[in-house]
Amino acid sequence: MKRLVVIDAHPAIRVAVRAYLEEHGDLMVVDEAGNAVEGIETVRKQRPDLVILDPNLSGGDGLGLIRRLKLSCEGVRILILAGQEEAVYLRKAMEEGVDGFVGKSRDMSVVLNTVNAVLSGYRCFPGGGGDQTSLRTVDERLMTLSMRELTVLQHIARGYSNKQIATLLFISEKTVSTHKARVLTKLNLKTVIDLAQYARDRNLV
Repeated sequence: MKRLVVIDAHPAIRVAVRAYLEEHGDLMVVDEAGNAVEGIETVRKQRPDLVILDPNLSGGDGLGLIRRLKLSCEGVRILILAGQEEAVYLRKAMEEGVDGFVGKSRDMSVVLNTVNAVLSGYRCFPGGGGDQTSLRTVDERLMTLSMRELTVLQHIARGYSNKQIATLLFISEKTVSTHKARVLTKLNLKTVIDLAQYARDRNLV
């Protein structure tokens, strides 16, 4: 039986994923985590075959976890389970070496099939249909952001101050200000209010 860890900010999603996969597959979710720090600790402890990862974690950069998780647990495979505006994350996730990607808008049977494919050694990136956004239709400005800049944008949209963001990401307030200025420039926006609205309009939070 394959061992899985689910890292997602929403407890209800973790429960639903665990229940479906354990009922319909030869799979066991051995543990869960709700943020980046817990996720790394859990994977190091449990040594799972597969991690199902939410890229939009409130406690840190979900996509930035991919390489760290692979380094902390040799041979682990990672499947991104993403919300809307999925293409924003897809390119960056592939660059980080993720093994599979599927949207939360998909039927759970699709999630199960993707899990099984990734566990069998395939790299699996289902596309089309549902709420999944075509790579061609995503605002190209978003693709110019680094993973850290994207994370800062998400935290700004949640209403966090520079000090709060610095604490969450273990960086200085000056670095947060630098990232914020770069995001404003890259997205051609003027104010923090504009940034927050931009992120909400694209379901990044």
